[in-house]
Amino acid sequence: MRKILLSGLLLLIIGTRLFAQELPPPTTCDMLAVWTAASNACINRPGGYICNGGSAPVVEPVGPVSNALGPIGALVESGAVDFIRTAPLAADGSTNGVAWVRSTGALNYTMLMLGDVSLRDASPPDFPAWTSLQLETTVNENVCGTAPLSTLVLQSQIGSAARIVVNGVSMLLNGTVMTVTEPTRTRFIALSGQHSLLTFGTERTLYMGQEVSVTRDSVNPYAPGDVPSDAFPLEPAVLTNLPVALFDRPVILPQPGFVMTQGAVNLRSSPDQYAGLIMQVPAGQVMSVLGQNPEGTWYHVRLESGETGWMLGELLARNLGAISSVYSETPLPPQRYGDLGTRAQVSAPAGAALRQGPEISFPLVVTLPDGTVVNLLARSPYSPWVKIEVGGYTGWIALIALQTQAYIEALPVDARVPLPPPTPLPTQVPGTFGNAFPDPNRDGNP
Repeated sequence: MRKILLSGLLLLIIGTRLFAQELPPPTTCDMLAVWTAASNACINRPGGYICNGGSAPVVEPVGPVSNALGPIGALVESGAVDFIRTAPLAADGSTNGVAWVRSTGALNYTMLMLGDVSLRDASPPDFPAWTSLQLETTVNENVCGTAPLSTLVLQSQIGSAARIVVNGVSMLLNGTVMTVTEPTRTRFIALSGQHSLLTFGTERTLYMGQEVSVTRDSVNPYAPGDVPSDAFPLEPAVLTNLPVALFDRPVILPQPGFVMTQGAVNLRSSPDQYAGLIMQVPAGQVMSVLGQNPEGTWYHVRLESGETGWMLGELLARNLGAISSVYSETPLPPQRYGDLGTRAQVSAPAGAALRQGPEISFPLVVTLPDGTVVNLLARSPYSPWVKIEVGGYTGWIALIALQTQAYIEALPVDARVPLPPPTPLPTQVPGTFGNAFPDPNRDGNP
């Protein structure tokens, strides 16, 4: 084996047993229970490791490494694994394949395996593990009716891109891409961000809401057989039942295609010309469409930076497929499954102040001891504070004083929150506000 990093593996196995647990197979197809168990086991686990969130995967090398990844919640260094295959999302609930492969260092990205997915590390010597990979996703007939396609979801870290190779296709990953294989082609479907694909000296740009396919070589299916296709609006069916709350960074799924500003366009908080202005977006910005208002005159869009809001459609150049997501109220991003999306723990040795509003200038309600578990209710529209409930108290606490695995952006904004009280002006010193006091020129007359 090119790399078997077994140093400290036994200690790692012992340590991860605190998180790992053997679960009996469910008797019915309940994907919500599967996603919740996977979330509890693997969300926010460290980079540089593979975390098993479901049934025991097939792993190479066989032995201590494969045995270590058997239980749900188990962690093994990603560089110690040469091959991993997750199980189908079976209709009878007997197998549920979910796993995260998290890289770190110079190659900082995450792979989420859903269903029957095979990955082999094909990285050249002296390259980080999982720089190049051979991918196969299998379509099984006996799958749960509410399960997604077997797929691999790749996601780069915020503010950084990762250059990786998938089935011989060099991809600059800058956001989130869903990858599916078919017998004759590999499909790359952009869920967020802007990416590029390169084979045989031909590069294609892939915007969010689009997909690109690359023909597989007839002799070696893990090599490209041709240049990438032109990008085209994604096929919505491939996104059915995709559990985006399992992503390290959840996203609202895009509609097919994209829009682009032709001049400076205002991004607003709701589909109304008098709604709050978020920012002005310059010309030439490509954005994904998340939905539209019932009249079809405004688009809910997401910029490459992740900022979302509404734009008037007539001001945009459009390259769109059919839009099926229609609403008037701006939706929230997906929240974590189960208690992960609603709970937090106070992390402040001296305790944390619970206040009547989201600012230190508001009156104190109570001081919460370190380690207190609280229920998350909402977030502030103007400060990094969250509204919580605990032990009959409701109030606001600074986000920095909490540890949570919830996705904060998915908490509702409490628009009724009071503004902070005005800061009192300091008492002016006599003689500093325009005239001396007492007036030396005054003659003493009233």
